[in-house]
Amino acid sequence: SSAASDVYKRQGRRIMTLKEIAKEAGVSISTVSRVLNQPNTKAASAQVQERIWNIVRKTGYVPNPVARELRHALQPTPVMQSIYGLIACSPGEVRDDPFFPRIISSIEQEAFQSNFVLKYTYSMLEFQTPAAARQSGGCDSDNLIIVGRFQPSLLTSMKKRFRNIVYVGLNNLEAECDQVLCDCFFAVRDTVRYFYDRNHRNIAFIGAEQEGRYRGYLEGLRLCGLPPCPEHLVQINTLSMDGGLQGMKQLLSQNRNITAVICANDMTAIGALRACKELGVQVPDEISIIGINDIPNVRYVQPKISSIHVPLDEMGKMAVRTLADRINGGHQLPVKISLPYHIVERASCMPCARPSGNMQT
Repeated sequence: SSAASDVYKRQGRRIMTLKEIAKEAGVSISTVSRVLNQPNTKAASAQVQERIWNIVRKTGYVPNPVARELRHALQPTPVMQSIYGLIACSPGEVRDDPFFPRIISSIEQEAFQSNFVLKYTYSMLEFQTPAAARQSGGCDSDNLIIVGRFQPSLLTSMKKRFRNIVYVGLNNLEAECDQVLCDCFFAVRDTVRYFYDRNHRNIAFIGAEQEGRYRGYLEGLRLCGLPPCPEHLVQINTLSMDGGLQGMKQLLSQNRNITAVICANDMTAIGALRACKELGVQVPDEISIIGINDIPNVRYVQPKISSIHVPLDEMGKMAVRTLADRINGGHQLPVKISLPYHIVERASCMPCARPSGNMQT
Protein backbone atom coordinates (compact mmCIF):
# COMPACT_ATOMS: atom_id res chain seq x y z
CA SER A 1 0.00 0.00 0.00
CA SER A 2 1.04 3.63 -0.36
CA ALA A 3 1.01 4.08 3.42
CA ALA A 4 3.43 1.23 3.84
CA SER A 5 5.64 2.62 1.09
CA ASP A 6 5.72 6.01 2.80
CA VAL A 7 6.77 4.39 6.08
CA TYR A 8 9.53 2.49 4.32
CA LYS A 9 10.70 5.61 2.53
CA ARG A 10 11.02 7.36 5.86
CA GLN A 11 13.15 4.45 7.03
CA GLY A 12 15.21 4.56 3.84
CA ARG A 13 14.17 0.99 3.02
CA ARG A 14 12.40 -0.70 0.13
CA ILE A 15 9.66 -3.33 0.39
CA MET A 16 10.82 -6.70 -0.91
CA THR A 17 8.13 -9.31 -1.49
CA LEU A 18 8.35 -13.08 -1.36
CA LYS A 19 7.42 -13.09 -5.04
CA GLU A 20 10.44 -10.96 -5.92
CA ILE A 21 12.76 -13.11 -3.81
CA ALA A 22 11.37 -16.25 -5.47
CA LYS A 23 11.88 -14.78 -8.93
CA GLU A 24 15.47 -13.78 -8.21
CA ALA A 25 16.25 -17.16 -6.62
CA GLY A 26 14.53 -19.12 -9.41
CA VAL A 27 12.21 -21.02 -7.06
CA SER A 28 8.54 -20.99 -6.07
CA ILE A 29 7.05 -18.56 -3.55
CA SER A 30 6.12 -21.47 -1.28
CA THR A 31 9.74 -22.65 -1.26
CA VAL A 32 10.93 -19.20 -0.20
CA SER A 33 8.29 -19.07 2.54
CA ARG A 34 9.30 -22.46 3.93
CA VAL A 35 13.01 -21.61 3.93
CA LEU A 36 12.45 -18.30 5.74
CA ASN A 37 9.84 -19.48 8.21
CA GLN A 38 10.70 -23.12 8.89
CA PRO A 39 14.27 -23.65 10.17
CA ASN A 40 15.88 -26.91 9.02
CA THR A 41 13.26 -27.33 6.28
CA LYS A 42 13.88 -29.93 3.60
CA ALA A 43 11.90 -27.94 1.05
CA ALA A 44 15.12 -26.95 -0.75
CA SER A 45 18.72 -28.05 -1.04
CA ALA A 46 21.40 -26.40 1.07
CA GLN A 47 22.62 -24.50 -2.02
CA VAL A 48 19.14 -23.14 -2.80
CA GLN A 49 18.58 -22.16 0.84
CA GLU A 50 21.87 -20.27 0.91
CA ARG A 51 20.91 -18.50 -2.34
CA ILE A 52 17.62 -17.37 -0.79
CA TRP A 53 19.34 -16.15 2.39
CA ASN A 54 21.90 -14.23 0.31
CA ILE A 55 19.04 -12.36 -1.38
CA VAL A 56 17.48 -11.65 2.04
CA ARG A 57 20.78 -10.23 3.32
CA LYS A 58 21.25 -8.11 0.20
CA THR A 59 17.74 -6.65 0.11
CA GLY A 60 16.99 -6.28 3.81
CA TYR A 61 13.73 -8.22 3.58
CA VAL A 62 11.78 -8.24 6.86
CA PRO A 63 9.47 -10.98 8.19
CA ASN A 64 5.80 -10.92 7.25
CA PRO A 65 4.43 -9.82 10.68
CA VAL A 66 6.42 -6.60 10.45
CA ALA A 67 5.44 -6.07 6.81
CA ARG A 68 1.74 -6.48 7.68
CA GLU A 69 1.98 -3.81 10.36
CA LEU A 70 3.63 -1.47 7.87
CA ARG A 71 1.04 -2.11 5.17
CA HIS A 72 -1.86 -1.31 7.48
CA ALA A 73 -0.05 1.49 9.34
CA LEU A 74 -1.81 0.41 12.52
CA GLN A 75 1.01 1.33 14.87
CA PRO A 76 4.51 2.83 14.86
CA THR A 77 7.02 0.84 12.85
CA PRO A 78 8.83 -1.80 14.95
CA VAL A 79 12.58 -1.30 15.01
CA MET A 80 14.65 -4.32 14.08
CA GLN A 81 17.47 -4.60 16.60
CA SER A 82 20.95 -5.40 15.37
CA ILE A 83 23.25 -8.18 16.54
CA TYR A 84 26.98 -8.16 15.98
CA GLY A 85 28.96 -11.37 15.85
CA LEU A 86 32.54 -12.19 16.84
CA ILE A 87 34.23 -15.36 15.56
CA ALA A 88 36.81 -15.98 18.28
CA CYS A 89 39.54 -18.16 16.84
CA SER A 90 42.54 -18.06 14.53
CA PRO A 91 42.00 -17.10 10.85
CA GLY A 92 43.16 -20.56 9.74
CA GLU A 93 40.33 -22.21 11.66
CA VAL A 94 37.72 -19.81 10.29
CA ARG A 95 38.81 -20.62 6.75
CA ASP A 96 38.76 -24.37 7.11
CA ASP A 97 36.19 -25.30 9.73
CA PRO A 98 32.41 -25.46 9.01
CA PHE A 99 31.82 -25.19 12.78
CA PHE A 100 31.82 -21.39 12.65
CA PRO A 101 29.69 -20.66 9.55
CA ARG A 102 27.21 -23.34 10.70
CA ILE A 103 26.60 -21.58 14.01
CA ILE A 104 26.64 -18.11 12.44
CA SER A 105 24.08 -19.25 9.85
CA SER A 106 21.86 -20.59 12.63
CA ILE A 107 22.20 -17.31 14.53
CA GLU A 108 21.26 -15.35 11.43
CA GLN A 109 18.17 -17.45 10.72
CA GLU A 110 16.92 -17.37 14.32
CA ALA A 111 17.60 -13.62 14.46
CA PHE A 112 15.44 -13.17 11.37
CA GLN A 113 12.56 -15.03 13.03
CA SER A 114 12.92 -12.89 16.17
CA ASN A 115 12.95 -9.52 14.36
CA PHE A 116 16.72 -9.06 14.76
CA VAL A 117 19.29 -8.62 12.05
CA LEU A 118 22.88 -9.92 12.15
CA LYS A 119 24.58 -6.69 11.14
CA TYR A 120 28.25 -7.60 10.99
CA THR A 121 30.57 -10.44 11.91
CA TYR A 122 34.08 -9.76 13.19
CA SER A 123 37.03 -12.08 13.42
CA MET A 124 39.02 -11.87 16.65
CA LEU A 125 42.06 -10.46 14.83
CA GLU A 126 39.94 -7.84 13.09
CA PHE A 127 38.24 -6.80 16.29
CA GLN A 128 41.57 -6.14 17.98
CA THR A 129 42.94 -3.79 15.31
CA PRO A 130 42.60 0.00 15.84
CA ALA A 131 40.57 0.41 12.63
CA ALA A 132 38.10 -2.27 13.68
CA ALA A 133 37.85 -0.77 17.14
CA ARG A 134 36.89 2.57 15.60
CA GLN A 135 34.29 0.86 13.40
CA SER A 136 32.88 -1.02 16.40
CA GLY A 137 32.68 2.21 18.32
CA GLY A 138 30.31 3.59 15.71
CA CYS A 139 28.04 0.57 15.41
CA ASP A 140 24.35 0.81 16.19
CA SER A 141 23.96 -2.18 18.48
CA ASP A 142 24.47 -3.06 22.13
CA ASN A 143 24.29 -6.78 21.32
CA LEU A 144 27.18 -9.15 20.67
CA ILE A 145 27.33 -12.94 20.22
CA ILE A 146 30.80 -14.48 20.54
CA VAL A 147 31.38 -17.82 18.79
CA GLY A 148 34.39 -20.03 19.49
CA ARG A 149 37.41 -20.11 21.77
CA PHE A 150 37.45 -16.91 23.75
CA GLN A 151 39.70 -15.56 26.51
CA PRO A 152 37.58 -14.28 29.41
CA SER A 153 40.21 -11.58 30.04
CA LEU A 154 39.01 -9.82 26.87
CA LEU A 155 35.47 -9.53 28.20
CA THR A 156 36.20 -6.30 30.08
CA SER A 157 37.01 -4.40 26.90
CA MET A 158 34.02 -5.96 25.11
CA LYS A 159 31.65 -4.80 27.85
CA LYS A 160 32.76 -1.20 27.31
CA ARG A 161 31.08 -1.34 23.91
CA PHE A 162 28.39 -4.03 24.14
CA ARG A 163 25.79 -4.11 26.90
CA ASN A 164 24.44 -7.59 26.11
CA ILE A 165 26.97 -10.36 25.37
CA VAL A 166 26.31 -14.05 24.77
CA TYR A 167 29.15 -16.56 24.37
CA VAL A 168 28.58 -19.72 22.30
CA GLY A 169 31.16 -22.48 22.36
CA LEU A 170 32.62 -25.69 23.73
CA ASN A 171 34.37 -24.28 26.81
CA ASN A 172 32.77 -23.33 30.11
CA LEU A 173 34.11 -19.83 30.82
CA GLU A 174 34.68 -18.24 34.21
CA ALA A 175 33.15 -15.04 32.93
CA GLU A 176 30.25 -12.73 33.81
CA CYS A 177 28.20 -13.15 30.65
CA ASP A 178 25.46 -15.37 29.29
CA GLN A 179 26.79 -18.65 27.87
CA VAL A 180 25.36 -21.31 25.56
CA LEU A 181 27.58 -24.37 25.80
CA CYS A 182 28.13 -27.88 24.66
CA ASP A 183 30.76 -28.52 27.32
CA CYS A 184 33.48 -30.61 25.72
CA PHE A 185 35.30 -31.09 29.02
CA PHE A 186 32.69 -33.74 29.75
CA ALA A 187 32.51 -34.90 26.12
CA VAL A 188 36.24 -35.70 25.96
CA ARG A 189 36.22 -37.16 29.46
CA ASP A 190 33.47 -39.55 28.39
CA THR A 191 35.28 -40.37 25.16
CA VAL A 192 38.33 -41.55 27.11
CA ARG A 193 35.97 -43.93 28.93
CA TYR A 194 34.44 -44.96 25.59
CA PHE A 195 37.88 -46.07 24.37
CA TYR A 196 38.83 -47.61 27.72
CA ASP A 197 35.70 -49.77 27.68
CA ARG A 198 36.83 -51.03 24.24
CA ASN A 199 40.19 -52.24 25.60
CA HIS A 200 42.23 -49.18 24.58
CA ARG A 201 44.89 -48.21 27.13
CA ASN A 202 47.25 -46.06 25.02
CA ILE A 203 44.89 -43.15 24.36
CA ALA A 204 46.31 -39.91 22.95
CA PHE A 205 45.02 -36.37 22.43
CA ILE A 206 45.73 -33.81 19.69
CA GLY A 207 44.56 -30.27 20.43
CA ALA A 208 45.27 -27.09 22.36
CA GLU A 209 46.38 -27.10 25.98
CA GLN A 210 44.75 -25.10 28.76
CA GLU A 211 41.17 -25.47 27.58
CA GLY A 212 38.22 -27.69 28.42
CA ARG A 213 38.91 -30.48 25.95
CA TYR A 214 42.49 -30.88 27.18
CA ARG A 215 41.37 -30.91 30.81
CA GLY A 216 38.60 -33.38 29.99
CA TYR A 217 41.19 -35.72 28.47
CA LEU A 218 43.30 -35.64 31.64
CA GLU A 219 40.22 -36.16 33.82
CA GLY A 220 39.16 -39.11 31.68
CA LEU A 221 42.56 -40.75 32.14
CA ARG A 222 42.35 -40.20 35.89
CA LEU A 223 38.90 -41.74 36.18
CA CYS A 224 40.02 -44.77 34.18
CA GLY A 225 43.13 -45.21 36.31
CA LEU A 226 45.49 -44.40 33.45
CA PRO A 227 48.52 -42.20 34.20
CA PRO A 228 49.02 -39.21 31.87
CA CYS A 229 51.89 -39.61 29.45
CA PRO A 230 53.52 -36.48 27.91
CA GLU A 231 54.21 -38.38 24.69
CA HIS A 232 50.47 -38.98 24.26
CA LEU A 233 49.61 -35.28 24.25
CA VAL A 234 50.38 -33.13 21.21
CA GLN A 235 49.67 -29.41 21.28
CA ILE A 236 48.93 -27.75 17.94
CA ASN A 237 48.61 -24.05 17.09
CA THR A 238 45.42 -24.26 15.02
CA LEU A 239 42.61 -26.79 15.19
CA SER A 240 42.77 -27.37 11.45
CA MET A 241 43.52 -30.12 8.94
CA ASP A 242 47.14 -29.07 8.75
CA GLY A 243 47.35 -28.98 12.54
CA GLY A 244 45.97 -32.51 12.68
CA LEU A 245 48.33 -33.71 9.97
CA GLN A 246 51.42 -32.38 11.72
CA GLY A 247 50.14 -33.36 15.15
CA MET A 248 49.54 -36.99 14.19
CA LYS A 249 52.96 -37.25 12.55
CA GLN A 250 54.56 -35.92 15.73
CA LEU A 251 52.48 -38.29 17.84
CA LEU A 252 53.43 -41.37 15.85
CA SER A 253 57.09 -40.39 15.80
CA GLN A 254 57.03 -40.33 19.61
CA ASN A 255 55.10 -43.52 20.31
CA ARG A 256 53.85 -46.16 17.88
CA ASN A 257 52.07 -48.06 20.69
CA ILE A 258 49.15 -45.63 20.64
CA THR A 259 45.87 -47.33 19.72
CA ALA A 260 43.36 -44.44 19.95
CA VAL A 261 43.50 -40.70 19.32
CA ILE A 262 40.98 -38.05 20.38
CA CYS A 263 41.19 -34.96 18.15
CA ALA A 264 40.01 -31.57 19.42
CA ASN A 265 37.71 -31.10 16.42
CA ASP A 266 36.76 -32.83 13.17
CA MET A 267 39.08 -30.82 10.94
CA THR A 268 41.98 -31.94 13.13
CA ALA A 269 40.73 -35.53 12.84
CA ILE A 270 40.65 -35.31 9.03
CA GLY A 271 44.26 -34.12 9.04
CA ALA A 272 45.22 -36.91 11.45
CA LEU A 273 43.62 -39.47 9.13
CA ARG A 274 45.65 -38.10 6.22
CA ALA A 275 48.87 -38.46 8.25
CA CYS A 276 48.06 -42.11 8.94
CA LYS A 277 47.54 -42.75 5.24
CA GLU A 278 50.86 -41.09 4.38
CA LEU A 279 52.68 -43.13 7.04
CA GLY A 280 51.01 -46.41 6.15
CA VAL A 281 49.16 -46.72 9.47
CA GLN A 282 45.84 -48.52 9.07
CA VAL A 283 42.72 -46.85 10.50
CA PRO A 284 41.01 -48.38 12.47
CA ASP A 285 42.95 -51.68 12.44
CA GLU A 286 46.06 -50.15 14.03
CA ILE A 287 44.74 -46.91 15.44
CA SER A 288 41.27 -45.48 16.09
CA ILE A 289 40.47 -41.79 15.51
CA ILE A 290 37.58 -39.68 16.77
CA GLY A 291 36.83 -35.97 16.28
CA ILE A 292 34.46 -33.42 17.77
CA ASN A 293 31.51 -31.46 16.22
CA ASP A 294 30.19 -34.09 13.75
CA ILE A 295 30.44 -31.77 10.74
CA PRO A 296 29.34 -33.21 7.34
CA ASN A 297 32.96 -33.47 6.12
CA VAL A 298 33.67 -36.53 8.30
CA ARG A 299 31.22 -38.58 6.26
CA TYR A 300 33.07 -37.93 2.99
CA VAL A 301 36.47 -39.42 3.84
CA GLN A 302 37.59 -43.04 3.99
CA PRO A 303 37.14 -44.42 6.50
CA LYS A 304 34.28 -42.26 7.74
CA ILE A 305 35.35 -40.62 10.99
CA SER A 306 33.61 -41.15 14.31
CA SER A 307 32.77 -37.90 16.06
CA ILE A 308 31.23 -36.37 19.16
CA HIS A 309 28.02 -34.80 17.91
CA VAL A 310 27.64 -31.16 18.97
CA PRO A 311 24.20 -29.54 18.29
CA LEU A 312 25.56 -26.57 16.33
CA ASP A 313 22.21 -25.40 14.95
CA GLU A 314 20.56 -25.47 18.37
CA MET A 315 23.48 -23.59 19.92
CA GLY A 316 23.04 -20.72 17.46
CA LYS A 317 19.29 -20.58 17.99
CA MET A 318 19.61 -20.69 21.77
CA ALA A 319 22.14 -17.86 21.70
CA VAL A 320 19.66 -15.56 19.98
CA ARG A 321 16.82 -16.61 22.30
CA THR A 322 19.01 -16.00 25.35
CA LEU A 323 20.01 -12.58 24.02
CA ALA A 324 16.37 -11.67 23.30
CA ASP A 325 15.34 -12.76 26.80
CA ARG A 326 17.99 -10.53 28.37
CA ILE A 327 17.05 -7.55 26.17
CA ASN A 328 13.40 -7.99 27.13
CA GLY A 329 14.22 -8.16 30.85
CA GLY A 330 13.57 -11.87 31.20
CA HIS A 331 16.76 -12.36 33.21
CA GLN A 332 19.43 -10.12 34.68
CA LEU A 333 22.00 -12.46 36.18
CA PRO A 334 24.38 -14.35 33.83
CA VAL A 335 22.98 -17.71 32.76
CA LYS A 336 24.65 -20.84 31.44
CA ILE A 337 22.75 -23.18 29.15
CA SER A 338 24.40 -26.54 28.52
CA LEU A 339 23.26 -28.59 25.53
CA PRO A 340 23.83 -32.37 25.21
CA TYR A 341 26.36 -34.27 23.09
CA HIS A 342 26.67 -37.88 22.01
CA ILE A 343 29.20 -40.08 20.25
CA VAL A 344 28.45 -41.01 16.64
CA GLU A 345 30.29 -44.23 15.81
CA ARG A 346 31.64 -44.67 12.30
CA ALA A 347 34.33 -46.73 10.62
CA SER A 348 37.36 -44.96 12.12
CA CYS A 349 36.95 -46.62 15.52
CA MET A 350 37.03 -50.23 16.68
CA PRO A 351 37.84 -52.13 19.89
CA CYS A 352 41.51 -52.70 20.58
CA ALA A 353 42.65 -56.23 19.79
CA ARG A 354 45.64 -56.05 22.13
CA PRO A 355 44.56 -54.66 25.51
CA SER A 356 47.19 -54.04 28.14
CA GLY A 357 46.94 -53.16 31.78
CA ASN A 358 49.20 -50.11 31.61
CA MET A 359 50.09 -47.41 29.13
CA GLN A 360 53.25 -48.20 27.25
CA THR A 361 55.94 -45.68 26.54
